[in-house]
Amino acid sequence: MKPTIDSLTRCASNASRSTVRFVAGRTPSRFRGLFLAACACASLAGPALQASPNSRCPRPEPPVRFAVLSDTHLYDARLGTTGSAFDSYIAADPKLLALSEPILDSALADIIKSKVRFVIISGDLTKDGEKVNHLRMVRHLERLERAGIQVFVVPGNHDINNHDAVSYSGNVATPIATINDHEFRALYHRFGYGQAIDHAPDSLSYVAEPVPGLWLLALDSAKWAESAQAPHPVVSGRLTAPTLAWALKKIHQAENRGKQVVAFMHHGVNQHFLAEPTIFADYLVDDWQNVSAQLAGAGLKVIFTGHYHSQDAAWPLDAGGTPQLTLCDIETGSLIQFPCAYRIAELDPSGQLKIESRRVTQIAADLGGVPFQQYAEGYLRSLLPYQVTAELEYLFGLPADQAAAVAPMVVDALVANYAGDENPSETTLAMLQWLLSQPEPSHTLGELLGSLWIDLPPGDNNLTVPVRG
Repeated sequence: MKPTIDSLTRCASNASRSTVRFVAGRTPSRFRGLFLAACACASLAGPALQASPNSRCPRPEPPVRFAVLSDTHLYDARLGTTGSAFDSYIAADPKLLALSEPILDSALADIIKSKVRFVIISGDLTKDGEKVNHLRMVRHLERLERAGIQVFVVPGNHDINNHDAVSYSGNVATPIATINDHEFRALYHRFGYGQAIDHAPDSLSYVAEPVPGLWLLALDSAKWAESAQAPHPVVSGRLTAPTLAWALKKIHQAENRGKQVVAFMHHGVNQHFLAEPTIFADYLVDDWQNVSAQLAGAGLKVIFTGHYHSQDAAWPLDAGGTPQLTLCDIETGSLIQFPCAYRIAELDPSGQLKIESRRVTQIAADLGGVPFQQYAEGYLRSLLPYQVTAELEYLFGLPADQAAAVAPMVVDALVANYAGDENPSETTLAMLQWLLSQPEPSHTLGELLGSLWIDLPPGDNNLTVPVRG
């Protein structure tokens, strides 16, 4: 799930007092330093950061081609797509749920044509863990299986023990069956768990070898056990101590056996914009800096993530805001929220992982003659202003007219952040500078918007990442 401004209320209620003080305008000085440093390095691209490959271990020799999907949020439209209950859900989380199936159909058709060896899906396969939607997802994945394409999945925060599993009718949302962790493992037996060569002791993590010489490290970061006990699904994620220890052991084993490792999980391990750890901490794994450092220290070079619904890639930053060429966190946006993107990756014999982003451009649905990408962006922009205006009033204490005047700037920043490779116009930069020159709360708002607009290296949509050395 990608946070929009409306999520600030939920995040702030669960955050520390220091986070609330930050929102109120007492921005930590370290953030200001990182903001300035990131502005200086934001133009760096992936190829400029490449390292020399380490050739001492044998690796997969032919190019290995695979696809990456995330946050597909598949929803059976027969559960209801009209009425005030459904509309309220969409207003709070503006995904193209009613079109999730034709969007997935379109993406899978292109993936099959692309002749990939396998597909990874980094969580949130379903809207809210409805059993009927999981069964529907299995049928779609069987389509890839019939085309000779392996599939590997991990759960997201929406997929297991989710109390928001409902159907809609008019103004009523009726609870329906969800699934537990055992059912998830059984349902996706042919899509990762049955192919695994080892499993973590206490989570739905596993390692598989889809092609000789390549290990896929699938890490389960979802707090499904906590969600079973909570009144609402737990959004945040973590790697338990046993799972992290197991993962580090697998990475070391891979190195000793001459295997290349590519990892994937739902929550991020590197910050994707400067304010993320402070404002949207639930979209990074708990203790993310330590987790990232340990995985990188073991030799992991790339991990595919999701959850935040943006097309983005990020190296870790040092204390001064300089990117470090260690573990690259490649975040893939939600398939059913603009820009409705997915990735095609190719690992070449030299140890370079070349990643191309694609967007769904056509679907089998009546959009009134509007091209799909235009429709998807318009849909998002039509819903965001109401949320943004309300949250500007709530969090910054802005009068309604001022909040409405500022809202378009926030919407532009959010939409650009979803799409990746952010490139603010001169007008936008001038407005940001004006906000930064103002007293609170305008100054903090300027920093938050600037954080969304800064494109931390490497590139987001099309990039090359070294996975050896």
